[in-house]
Amino acid sequence: MAEVTIEDVIEDARIFLSENYNMRLRIPIRRNNRLKKTFGQFIHMDNIPDCIELSGILLDYGGKAAVLDTLHHELIHYALFELGKPYRDGDLEFESELRKYSVSPTNTSECYGPIVRFVCAECGKSAFTTTKRVGSNPQRYRTKCCKADLINVRNDVIYGEYKEAE
Repeated sequence: MAEVTIEDVIEDARIFLSENYNMRLRIPIRRNNRLKKTFGQFIHMDNIPDCIELSGILLDYGGKAAVLDTLHHELIHYALFELGKPYRDGDLEFESELRKYSVSPTNTSECYGPIVRFVCAECGKSAFTTTKRVGSNPQRYRTKCCKADLINVRNDVIYGEYKEAE
C-alpha cells in the first residue's frame, strides 16, 4: 500500500550519505507511527547517534519526493553531527547544506493523511483538521474564524504527489 517502503528509504540513505558525505549509514532508520506534527527526526543520546525516525503518515500518504526530502533533511542532521559540525535547525552551516542539496528547511512540509473537511456556518470559509473526533462529533466544535458551527463535515485524505485516492 505504501509507495515508499522503509527498505527503499534505507537504500536511498546509504547512497545519499556515500555520494555526498563519503560516509556510511551506521544508525537504523525506523518508522514511527506516533509522529504526527513532524515527519522525521534525528535522535542522539549522550552525544551518540541513535536513529532516524520517519512518520508513518509520511510513508503511507506522502509521495516519494516528500519522503526523500524529509529523509535527506534528517540525513544532513546526522552527517553534520558525525562530522562534528553545527547540525541543528537554524545553524548557518546546516541551513547552507540544505540549500546545497535542495532540501526543504524545517516546518515547510505539507499535511498528509486522514483529515476532516468542514465549512464555517457563518462566513462560509472552508477548512480542515487532522483531529479525527471532529468528524464523529462536529457539534462539539466551533470554527476558528467565527466561533460558529461546522457544516458540510466530511472525512477525506490528503495524498502527496504520485498517489491516487483509492
